[in-house]
Amino acid sequence: MKNLTKTLTLALIAFSLNSFAQTATEKFQMGMKKGLEMLGSAKGTDGFNSTANYFERVAQAEAKQWTPFYYAAYSNLIAGLTTTDKTIKDQYLDKALAEVDQADALSPDNSEIYALKGYVQYIKLSVDPQSRLAMMSASSASLAKAKALNPENPRPYFISGQNTFYTPEAFGGGKAKAKTLLETAAAKFAIFKPASAIEPNWGADQAKDLLAQIK
Repeated sequence: MKNLTKTLTLALIAFSLNSFAQTATEKFQMGMKKGLEMLGSAKGTDGFNSTANYFERVAQAEAKQWTPFYYAAYSNLIAGLTTTDKTIKDQYLDKALAEVDQADALSPDNSEIYALKGYVQYIKLSVDPQSRLAMMSASSASLAKAKALNPENPRPYFISGQNTFYTPEAFGGGKAKAKTLLETAAAKFAIFKPASAIEPNWGADQAKDLLAQIK
């Protein structure tokens, strides 16, 4: 009887722990989906700043998950893109880079994280090109690593194409050079499926829009 009681107690503990883990996972998934809905409807610097703040709170609560840090970084990047004040833009981009590094620490050698890092680095360069030329090679290296880590990920090709699209021809850019990269991205987007509903799945529409401006 004593052994039976002990067995039942252990079984109840195991059941409780499993139920708790399931509840925590479901809560995290719901929180992330809410954040992604916010991101999808965000407008202007304030909207993306609010979304970044939300994901930062999720990241604090879920310190072992890389996706909240990733989306906080992405939201800060877009917040930076939507402001014309260079000082404020840099502040958003610096936060984005720090959050990319936090995501990388949790999920090393992740193609998505290196793609986003290359994107942020290029936009940092664009704020003050004359004094930040070194960031061009840093951005290229991050994107090259993203491609090597997962050749089927369309985002590093899209970001490379977008960067090339907006880089003056005198510096090796231009629409003609961007076309091949964007076409490769579009082909990969057509067959890409994210590993889960909360992992990155953006860029396809932007790639099509840029291609439409080239053709």
